[in-house]
Order: sequence, then C-alpha cells, then structure tokens
Amino acid sequence: MAVTVPAGDARVVAVRAALEPFGWQSFTAQLVCSRAVAAMDGGQALPRPRGPSNGMGPQNECAEALVQVLSACRWRSLTVDRLSRLLVDAAQTWRQERAWFDIRLGLLLDGIG
Repeated sequence: MAVTVPAGDARVVAVRAALEPFGWQSFTAQLVCSRAVAAMDGGQALPRPRGPSNGMGPQNECAEALVQVLSACRWRSLTVDRLSRLLVDAAQTWRQERAWFDIRLGLLLDGIG
C-alpha cells in the first residue's frame, strides 16, 4: 500500500503521539490498531451505518481492517512515523470504501438502487 498521507497530517501526529512513548513494537497488531483508531478519532464516535448491525462499531471495524493491513507487512521494523502514516492511509481508504458501501446500501434500502 502506498502512503499518500503527509507526515505533518494531524491524524499522523495523533497516532504517533499515541504510540511513540511506549514500546509499541511489543504490542499486538490489534492493540496498535485500536490505539491508532482512537487517536485518529480524537475520542469521537463515528455514526452508525444503516442496515443490520453485526455487533461491531465502526471503530472496531476500522481497527480490524488495519490489523489485516499490518498482517501483510513487517510493521515492527517500521519507524513510528512510517507506521503512523501507513495506519492513517489505510484507515482513510477503509473509511472511503465504507462510506460508498453505506451510500449504496442506503439506496438499496430506499428502493432507489
């Protein structure tokens, strides 16, 4: 995955601040991703999507998507800045895909699609 988010992005700074003071290399991918999502969201909850709920909130779904991204690379060997940029980029991609999914689902539920 190519990183397109600049290092100075506020979300990157927040993720880096959430990870840097700790020995994040010893964390599980799940913990790293959960901390990253919480840092990016600034403690704000994302709106619930339309349609049936599978029991997971949007933050948990995003964290799970980020875990899959990390499982495909040697993330512990990255710098905290590079890891932060990777996580923000992956979360941004996931959120865009999720928004399009929700739009299409809404159209189907409204009988338009």
